[in-house]
Amino acid sequence: MAENSELARQTRHYRAVRERLARPSEAMGRSARIKELEGQLVDLASDNEAKGRRIARLEADLADAGARLLAQARILLGSRDTGASNEAGRDRAPIEEIVAAVLEDFPGVSWDDIISVRRERRLVKPRHACMRAVYERRRDLSLAGIGRIFHRDHTTVLAVVNDGGAGSRTASRDDTFG
Repeated sequence: MAENSELARQTRHYRAVRERLARPSEAMGRSARIKELEGQLVDLASDNEAKGRRIARLEADLADAGARLLAQARILLGSRDTGASNEAGRDRAPIEEIVAAVLEDFPGVSWDDIISVRRERRLVKPRHACMRAVYERRRDLSLAGIGRIFHRDHTTVLAVVNDGGAGSRTASRDDTFG
């Protein structure tokens, strides 16, 4: 009996295989559907990448706007004297301008490279220079705020600022470890 059931199972299996082979039109339709889905996948991936860049720009703008609001609130509350507020107001360059000025010295390095998670040796020095320039020019931003702009932890910014461009071999935690 067990032998008959095995034979019956094999017969059903081979019959199903023959039916699939005899109807190649269904396979062709499936292949076309797969190609269509792959095309949609490529479109979604490029859309996702574009949205990621836009989100990064919006995060930087948000951090910049937040810092400006805090600075204006301090001025309105009178926590700064008049001379300091005039000096601080003059030096409120947008983050994009500060970073663009620093990146002129590093050809081939873009903003996307600076905020990326890559830890290539060629990116560490320009990334640190950008962080240091933003810290020096925008005293209204906290270390955590600068860290958010550059997609780093505030301790990374602190290490960069404390290094002071001495060019030491010690790098911040985010640039050396995963």
